[in-house]
Amino acid sequence: MKRVNLADLPLWSEWPARLLGLSPFVSLSRTIEKIDQEYDKDKYARCLDYCVRVGQELTPEQVKQFEFGLDPSQEICVSSSGEILCVSLREARTRYYQFLRDTMCAQIEGCKTVVELGAGYGYNLWMLKKYSNDKSFWGAEYSDNAVRIAQRLYRDDSQISVVNFNFYDPETYGFLDKITPPIIVFTSHAIEQLPHSAVVLDNLIRWREKIEAVFHFEPVYELLDETLLGLMRRRYTQINDYNRDLLSELQKRSWIRIKEQHADGFGLNPLNPTSVICWEFT
Repeated sequence: MKRVNLADLPLWSEWPARLLGLSPFVSLSRTIEKIDQEYDKDKYARCLDYCVRVGQELTPEQVKQFEFGLDPSQEICVSSSGEILCVSLREARTRYYQFLRDTMCAQIEGCKTVVELGAGYGYNLWMLKKYSNDKSFWGAEYSDNAVRIAQRLYRDDSQISVVNFNFYDPETYGFLDKITPPIIVFTSHAIEQLPHSAVVLDNLIRWREKIEAVFHFEPVYELLDETLLGLMRRRYTQINDYNRDLLSELQKRSWIRIKEQHADGFGLNPLNPTSVICWEFT
């Protein structure tokens, strides 16, 4: 692992040139149609096709490696505690999943069910199950193709379920009715896809008696600093139309208490750092 100087970031990423307007990039509104095209029709469609083509039992890890499309030994830039580091993809992924586990482990110990909103095909749930095998794990996901992948991967695993879900549709939160409390809910780079986060908070309140805590592993726009790197991250968020109001929406609700927040824990993209917010209903 080595530190990368900000001045050298263009050697690792095309994004500095895009942010400076030196290379073409078309900024699009992050609508539901944009999400559908980028994830369901592209990324998860390719992953499902891979599963079908292989035609044998695959592990979530094999699908995840296909999704990344890089040799695990290839070096990438990551974000960690305000620094840009160079590590192998293998180490970066290991550190990120350890970051998730370490942050939530105490709360998971005392719960019955772990729920991820925006779960893809449930890789994070599968990973967490290795360390908490006595829990139930539920994923909620917009992409039909991702749900189909999950059905293939966990058809013989009664502890992991991934269901269709839409952050904007109150009815799709109804799966929370049938799962056993206390529940831990988390998101990992899913709220970032919502330009406005209020819809999530206002829908979850219906299950305030069942939900023990909520964790967000997300790029938190309001926690970005005013350094050159922080300003580049702000611009990256803006032109991708990622979420910019999660913290402020949490703070304005009297029925939410923020238990902890940490900026820039560990992220697989140096311009899109993963911060942590944990909150509970009052």
